[in-house]
Amino acid sequence: MKSKYKYLFYFIVMLLIFYYLFESNETMEESIRTRSLTSDGFCVLYNHNYAINTNSYPCHQLTNDVLQKLPNDYIFIDYIYKINNVALSTFHRDVTSSKYIYKTKYPIYTLILYKYDGDLLSVCPGSNKTYPFVWSSIVNITGKSGTAFLFDSDLLHAGCLNNCNKRELIQYKLCHKDDLHTLTHLHNVNINKSERCNTSYSQNIIRKLSYYFEMPINYILYPLMIKRENTNSIIGIIQTFIPLTFYNNR
Repeated sequence: MKSKYKYLFYFIVMLLIFYYLFESNETMEESIRTRSLTSDGFCVLYNHNYAINTNSYPCHQLTNDVLQKLPNDYIFIDYIYKINNVALSTFHRDVTSSKYIYKTKYPIYTLILYKYDGDLLSVCPGSNKTYPFVWSSIVNITGKSGTAFLFDSDLLHAGCLNNCNKRELIQYKLCHKDDLHTLTHLHNVNINKSERCNTSYSQNIIRKLSYYFEMPINYILYPLMIKRENTNSIIGIIQTFIPLTFYNNR
């Protein structure tokens, strides 16, 4: 009898390993049809003119379309983060705009506008609802220039690996007007980040490990990503291994 339960246990473990190893692919068209902020923690918008008419601040059409997806009294924070030819490909939650960390009344949202065709964003649907854990598998989404993702900042996500092809995107933050005073660290942020892209087998391993160990990384170690310490300190030395510039620590 014990042997029977042992094999059942092994079978269940193997199923879980297979489930969490599996990644699915989805086009922006599929995401537009099937995904929503309510059920998945993200939604997708597309208009080729978004990319053409947006240089820094979101164009009028993008602004209106995004605000229509959110409840009343949501506003754009004065926050612009341009990223060129580099991506944060490890899985993470946006700890500097987390409802759970900053104790805001309402969810905080991230908007990313992509200005290239190809592999865009990897997400774990609904993971904003299961914070600090994740039970959903990875979905990799492809799309065209002018694709925009609006998602809960506590959604687990990562930039897709795209073999160092051209990458250009702009990130914005939105919050409820009643929470604006709580997020002063996001005010007046205007960053243009451009780095040389590197790809390697070890990068793929690190990316996968960041998914498996997202709970201790994002829930326990998040203080390391909030404030940059002196590089002469122990904490500062540890921080040199974390891509802090992606978390607004300049």
